[in-house]
Amino acid sequence: MKNLKIFFTISLFVIMASTNISAFELPDSFSGYKIPKPTAEIVNFDIDSISLTDVTLLFDVEITNPYPVKLSLSTVESTFFVENKQFFKTSTDKLKIKAKGKETTRLFVSLKYADMAKIVKDYKNKDSLECVVDMVVVLPLPKSVSKLAKDVTFKFKLKKEVPAIKPEINIANFTVVKPSLADIEEALKKARKNNLNADAVKNMFGAILDGKNPAKVIDPADLDLKLKVNFDVVMKNSTKAAIFFNDLKYDFKVNNSKLVDGSTKDIQNKAGEYILSISNEFSSKALGASILKAFNEGKGDFALTGYSMVKFPDKIKKTPLKLNFDEKGALSIK
Repeated sequence: MKNLKIFFTISLFVIMASTNISAFELPDSFSGYKIPKPTAEIVNFDIDSISLTDVTLLFDVEITNPYPVKLSLSTVESTFFVENKQFFKTSTDKLKIKAKGKETTRLFVSLKYADMAKIVKDYKNKDSLECVVDMVVVLPLPKSVSKLAKDVTFKFKLKKEVPAIKPEINIANFTVVKPSLADIEEALKKARKNNLNADAVKNMFGAILDGKNPAKVIDPADLDLKLKVNFDVVMKNSTKAAIFFNDLKYDFKVNNSKLVDGSTKDIQNKAGEYILSISNEFSSKALGASILKAFNEGKGDFALTGYSMVKFPDKIKKTPLKLNFDEKGALSIK
């Protein structure tokens, strides 16, 4: 009878609570009996990262199980509102709760800018959007008392400002500096190709970079000739969001072949337009068929991956956010 009173009390006091970070708690006792109290809390709610297509939110859900048996299933249901308009619903049942233990599970949800723009009419005039999340956490109770109370439910209302972005990425001013005669001679010496005419090799590389198809004096892959490349990553944003780029760590491919990787801090932050300038070098060993084809045609496809630490206004986040790049497009080669 003692156990019946305890869990019947739980079933009576399962009241939906609304709070920002703490869960509703049952009374310490009822009619002289101590009541075991499962709890659920949102211990962290923040922006995890952003990309040029979406923003990812993270939720740390901490659940305490006071019972001596494992609770095999818990569910989290969330309804998202953007600027007071319902956006979408999501649910998960991946939370597992060990016996007499505490578990913190991190959940991620991505919100696409394009989807938000569809429901916010004046999206282009926004710098940020208010995202409200109505979250419901349902904790199951042990099967031995499931006839009296199957679960305990907690409600949370979470708010977060998210950036409004509508970006466009282009690669501009892509140029490769032609190697000097001294560069050629040094590369030939390192490769032990001193029998080749340095002027002929220089002319061959010059013609390749001009988009011509010269007579082959040597396979470019047989030399480790360093070629300097310069280009700008130009991002245009058509919303009012203020962004400040600190740096860019990148991996850059041409026609699916790696050309250069590295980082740059040569950045111009202008309202609505951001220019991230890259100056690097690559080895002639990288001049395989796909990249040679791009030079020959004066155009190709690029793929830019990497990330930048960017600063938004404090109402969005007080510390820099990681902005992930995974962009593809057409490339013009001068």
